[in-house]
Amino acid sequence: MEYKKNVRAGRKFVEGIALSFEIMGLFIMLQFMVTMAVMLAITSAYVVYEGGDYNYYGAMLFMSNTLSKGNFMVMLTVAATAISTVFSVSFYWAVWGRKKSEQDKQYLKEKVLRAKPLSMICIASVGLYYLAILIAAVIAVASPDTMEQYNEMMESALGGNQALAMIAAVLLAPVNEECIMRGLVLKNLQRFFSTPVVIVIQAIMFGIFHGNWVQGFYVIPVGAALGYVAVKSRSVIPCIGMHLFYNFLSFIVGFLPVFCQTGFFAVMAVAVSAAAVWLMGRQESGAEGSNSGISRG
Repeated sequence: MEYKKNVRAGRKFVEGIALSFEIMGLFIMLQFMVTMAVMLAITSAYVVYEGGDYNYYGAMLFMSNTLSKGNFMVMLTVAATAISTVFSVSFYWAVWGRKKSEQDKQYLKEKVLRAKPLSMICIASVGLYYLAILIAAVIAVASPDTMEQYNEMMESALGGNQALAMIAAVLLAPVNEECIMRGLVLKNLQRFFSTPVVIVIQAIMFGIFHGNWVQGFYVIPVGAALGYVAVKSRSVIPCIGMHLFYNFLSFIVGFLPVFCQTGFFAVMAVAVSAAAVWLMGRQESGAEGSNSGISRG
């Protein structure tokens, strides 16, 4: 009996994880297909430019020159993210969003979309942002080459045009990633595992979804926080807002005084943010307890 129970538990674990990776894989494949379509279009443009002739090395040089021109890469990032966002929002709505109960909608409106919970989300985002900076700093010390490659990759994908970079990172990416990770993946995992396990697994998968070691490590705490918000709010909407604000911080921190970009300030920001969220959470729980006591009386 115990053996069969363990086998069922193992099968359940594998099924839940496998299905979640399939969901992630579909959207990774979608972005890959968009990239391949662009590469094919560039190759076709080269053949036309050469009057119908094709030379492998000439085509590679033409492609390299095209990709390095101006804002081409950031425009490709925007296009791929936009296409993925259309599909992720549509799939999330078809599978889960349209099934949301009136009770969940009421809970979101009355309990989540209020001043204190939203303030907690913003404060937590600041702390998580500076925690990511600290994790990235540790990675830079442990493996400078890894961090250099990461910086080059990010500069290639989002450098050159600040407005386009903000569209990709601040507007499209949060909607896309939250519908995939806190929408489709988290909701799927909830069918198989308890809430703490779901939050941990989807956070690790969120790191894997980013496809590089640096982001893969420093977004795990962010993914855990977003998973917690998704479970508590019963919605991806607060997660999108939190993710959006978190990404927006990367564009505005550079305009702050130099002191705000030091390691000491980062440590203090993490500690103060964590303390503030904890205290506000206790006050919120206390207020809800008092209200429920009054209603029972």
